[in-house]
Amino acid sequence: MNIVTIGLGNFGASLAKILTAMGHDVLGVDINNDKVEFFKDKITNTICLDAADPHALRMLPLKEADVFVVCISDDFGVSIKIAALLKKFGVKQLLSRESSTIHLEVLHSIGVSKTINPEYEWAKILSLKLTLPGVENLFSISESLKIIDLKVPKEYIGEATSPQAFKEDTHLEIVALKRNDKIIYSTSRLSETQDLKEIVFTENDILVLAGEMKDIHRFLKV
Repeated sequence: MNIVTIGLGNFGASLAKILTAMGHDVLGVDINNDKVEFFKDKITNTICLDAADPHALRMLPLKEADVFVVCISDDFGVSIKIAALLKKFGVKQLLSRESSTIHLEVLHSIGVSKTINPEYEWAKILSLKLTLPGVENLFSISESLKIIDLKVPKEYIGEATSPQAFKEDTHLEIVALKRNDKIIYSTSRLSETQDLKEIVFTENDILVLAGEMKDIHRFLKV
């Protein structure tokens, strides 16, 4: 994808670097030339530009980019102005960071429906990780549907099951099973991994599970 990130603060720079590492064509934009120079070797392309200036903003690939992400949160007015200009110029897709309820409401009022609050999103994930014993990572598909990875609980070690039987018993789907740094089962790579008819869990197995929060709570006995 062709992605433009505006603002190379902690969040914007991290997002741009990760997207670049994933193989996307990223253009990182910031008004501070020191930041642009610092990240130029870590992001596909960088440019020093005042994105709040409509004439300067027109220099960006407004029609070619698949997504624009406004990552500015420390200057409410600048963030809103850039988002409004991008809406006016008709970019394909616009995502804006928001830092408060007022910020969010103003963005919605100018037609920006897709927003993100990284601090709040991370706080939600951390709160779940803190209260779900053994869970290493958690990804939210929706408010109730999650994907988690964790070490196999002690009571399952040595137990024999199958992906289908496990799902019938727990209402959770085994997305992947990792053993000794090797994926021995994966729903996305059944042609490459074994379509296991039986699994006997061992002590260091890592499970990736998908399901409803109520079923995850029941599985973890919390």
